Amino acid sequence: MANIWYIQVNRHCNNACHFCSNPSNWNNISYERWLELIDDFIEKKYLGIIFTWWEPTLSSDLAEWIEYANKKGIENRMISNGMMCSSKDYISKLSKSWLKLIHFSVYSCYEKIHDFLTDTPWSWKKLMMSITNALNAWIRVQINTVINHYSENHLDETVRFITRTFPPIKHFVWNNLDPLMMRKTKTAISTLPNFRIFKDPLARAMKFLEASWRTFRVERVPLCYIEWFEWASTETRKIVKDEERIVHFLDERETVRQYWKYWEHDKNKDCKQCSLNSICAWIYKKDDYFSNVNVYPQKLSQERKNIIIKKILK
Repeated sequence: MANIWYIQVNRHCNNACHFCSNPSNWNNISYERWLELIDDFIEKKYLGIIFTWWEPTLSSDLAEWIEYANKKGIENRMISNGMMCSSKDYISKLSKSWLKLIHFSVYSCYEKIHDFLTDTPWSWKKLMMSITNALNAWIRVQINTVINHYSENHLDETVRFITRTFPPIKHFVWNNLDPLMMRKTKTAISTLPNFRIFKDPLARAMKFLEASWRTFRVERVPLCYIEWFEWASTETRKIVKDEERIVHFLDERETVRQYWKYWEHDKNKDCKQCSLNSICAWIYKKDDYFSNVNVYPQKLSQERKNIIIKKILK
């Protein structure tokens, strides 16, 4: 099992993304509390730790935490918007602390769309500079993309742009929107994606990456929308492999342990007719935000289903 611990080191950001799923509350984790969590993490024998939400680079202790985790033999990485890492001095500091991997959030290959979604001028240019700096510092880079209305029709274009501009990048992750806690402004609501529109561009992106020997994962997208790539579903993989993760939130939730039951959401009646129903998580908050999404029950042989499961377990 590849159990992962996500730790929010702060809850404020230097971007203002319209679809942000963990809005700022200006909380920060103390250095001492972080050490307590790491020790608990070691006892639970988790595989790795991810510094996240919403912008870990704004913490003055980040480099020390990374160095401490490395000394304890813990695989660690971070998710970043790329604003701070546009500084060569800053990325050098992270490199010297032995940070091995950064997930950069790239929302579109088009500068105007990315800057609109982050609600922050120049964020795209800084992000491109950050990716360049990280790769030059021999830090591995992976790309996270939030599937949303404004970039859903060119997911494949974004992938092709990134691989052409930054050939060393080998892994991509698409996350469908988590609308529960995002802003409820008219603009924020307008970012909700249309599943019928993003299905084909996502399929083209996955086919391109597979053909170029790159890897990818998809989160919060039901299996009937990623046909032939069901094995790439983050939730399906966790259900099949019986994985869990712990998320330490900087709000009233605090530490939450998420296991297989967490990955299954309310489903339509038609889902019961689907051969993959038992390993499909369906859509998070469907009735509240995605009520117009259609179901396409899959009729697969047991042999075909076993192939999917074997590909996940290998």
